[in-house]
Amino acid sequence: MRALNAIVLMVASVPRQRIYDALLADPERDWTVSQLASLLPDVSVEAVRTTVHLLLGDHLMDIVPRTCALTVRLTSGGHATLAEIRASWPTEQAPTTAEEF
Repeated sequence: MRALNAIVLMVASVPRQRIYDALLADPERDWTVSQLASLLPDVSVEAVRTTVHLLLGDHLMDIVPRTCALTVRLTSGGHATLAEIRASWPTEQAPTTAEEF
């Protein structure tokens, strides 16, 4: 796995687990923050937004051009990296508090 600038992306948490699982379930899909957040009602919009921006910063997602709202999709390297990170975590995390995110 390549080194990440945002080490927090490798830290297991329930919100990140849910976000990564959704992204990995449909790696070709284009996502807006609101679409991803609506799919994950137990994850705050702020957690989704922050995670998406961190993934963009580490070049694990690309911005889809010619869209009004910020729309992103996993890169092939992003898919591989998230799958590796996710595989290293326990299957189900215990609920966390907002401070742990």
